[in-house]
Amino acid sequence: MTTLFILNKPPYQSEQTKEALDMALSLAAFDSRVALLFAGDGVWNLVEDQAPKQQGMKEFTRLYKGLDLYDIEELYVEQTALENYQLTEENLMIPIQSVHCDAEFIQRFAQVICL
Repeated sequence: MTTLFILNKPPYQSEQTKEALDMALSLAAFDSRVALLFAGDGVWNLVEDQAPKQQGMKEFTRLYKGLDLYDIEELYVEQTALENYQLTEENLMIPIQSVHCDAEFIQRFAQVICL
């Protein structure tokens, strides 16, 4: 049973993305299978050098580089979002698989949490 977290907000606009990441890490720490999908504005979580301290926020996006320590290995990015922002997988801080996010993709997961 895998839980998919859909992260569709930019990293430092609100606390929602950090809270979703914390939830995913907590589940994974207790041996639950977790997958992450970065969709829409959420692709900006994967771009380095965002300067959150200038906005008075603590940087958390570096945690994505350590997801394998929590056995979170199913990492996806929405292909359409990459295209909309003229990004490629090479622009992202971690190796990640681009996917077309449709009903067939979502149905592969037992639980889906969209934040």
